[in-house]
Order: sequence, then structure tokens, then C-alpha cells
Amino acid sequence: MNRLNNEVAIVTGGAGDIGKAHVESFIKEGASVVIADIDEVKGKSIAKKISSFSSNNQVIFIHHNCTDEKSWKNLSEKTMKKFGNITILANCYGTNFREKFINQDIKTWNTILDVNLTSIFIGIKELIPFFKLSGKGSIINIGSLASLKGSASSPAYTASKTGLIGLTKSTAVAFAKDKIRCNLVCPGHVDTNFIRNDSEYSPNDWNTSINNPENYNQRLSQIPLGRLQTPQDIANLSTFLASEDSNMITGSIIAVDGGVTI
Repeated sequence: MNRLNNEVAIVTGGAGDIGKAHVESFIKEGASVVIADIDEVKGKSIAKKISSFSSNNQVIFIHHNCTDEKSWKNLSEKTMKKFGNITILANCYGTNFREKFINQDIKTWNTILDVNLTSIFIGIKELIPFFKLSGKGSIINIGSLASLKGSASSPAYTASKTGLIGLTKSTAVAFAKDKIRCNLVCPGHVDTNFIRNDSEYSPNDWNTSINNPENYNQRLSQIPLGRLQTPQDIANLSTFLASEDSNMITGSIIAVDGGVTI
């Protein structure tokens, strides 16, 4: 415990399942945390709940639209005003439209690339000066199985998540001299609302949802370790990457997939 004492973390997508697990893990390890998300109701609820049992550390919610440069500036300014420091960025958001290659149009292509890749570039650029002021920084991007293997469908999702490999490595090389690290965590089949429920950012129906036992079992059959991952599985690795225990790890692409990509 207390691996993140005196750290200030921004968790974008902090109201989602994986984001929430990051927020809780960072708080438990001693960090102060900003929940940044477009979902104000869920984000404020999570912040309120965590604040009720966390007396030593602070957690706040800031409304954030990841694709908007002004929103990133607002996020950095409000975080600095509240905490006076930024040392960790965990990007835990994304979108996908599950379509056959031939059916994906330029509109959904652009939306997915903007959310999953371009916005993370914008955010990293915005926060680099604040990491430099701190004398260090840990940036954790969330990739996917799609970062590591191709798919016959959802070409934009695969392209965006593969693009994160290049962005992560470029960030790591560009700012290593400033003790700013950047790593990519690639979850496998994680049991979250992203693949279970229907939402605007991740539409699902009976044909795609893991509420359908056939879909659930098809995913499960791919996992050598025998279970779907949980959000906490992902947050456990990210917490390590956020801490000084990993201070010689940068530019790495690490799968948390139960062995799917072996």
C-alpha cells in the first residue's frame, strides 16, 4: 500500500468500469485522483462514494470531453488549481461500432479514430508541461487485443488501438529525458458494460453482447487461464506502472489477457 503517496492522477474515462477500478486502486495506494468523464451523473456518484470512505486522499470529478482540446485545457487547469500537481495520466476510455469491414463508413471510422487515438495525442500534449514541472510522469494508455492481432470486422477499432502502440512508443522516446514514462496496457476479454450492455459509445445487441451465453462462451474458450478478465485485473497492472516500482519500464506493450495472445 501507499505506492502512490503524494501523486496526483487523472483518470480519463473514470466513470467507466475499467476507469472506476483505476480510480479506486490509485486512491487505495495513496494518490489524489481526478475522475474525468463525459458522464457527469456516474462520475459524481463515484467521487462521492469514494470520498465517503477515503479520509486521507481526495477525489474529485471534472466533466471532460476527450475529443475537445479546450476540454483538456480545462481539465489540466482545474486539476492544477485543486492539487497543484499532475504526475499520472491513465486513459481508460474508448468507443467501438461492431461492423463488418465492408459496412464501416467514413463517419464511424473518423469517430473511432478521433476518440481512441487522436484525443489521446491531444491529451498527452496538453499534460506534458505539467509532468515536466513535477519532474516526472507516468502515462498509461489502454489498448486492446485489437492492438496485438487483426480482426475481420471493426477495422477502425483495430487501426486505432494498433495506432496506440506507435503513439505510446513515440511518447516514451520523446520524453524519457524528462523522466516521463508511457506504457500501453492491452486488456483481453474484460467483463464490462463495453461488451455486455448497449450504449452510445459501444452499441451492442444480442448478436454482440456477452449477455448472450453463446458469445460469452465463445470468448471464454479463447482464454487459456480459463476466465474473463475483470476491471481490477487491468487496474492492478496500471497501478504498478503508475508507481516508482516500474521506474525503468517505458514504451512497453503489456497484455493482460489470460493468455489469448500467446
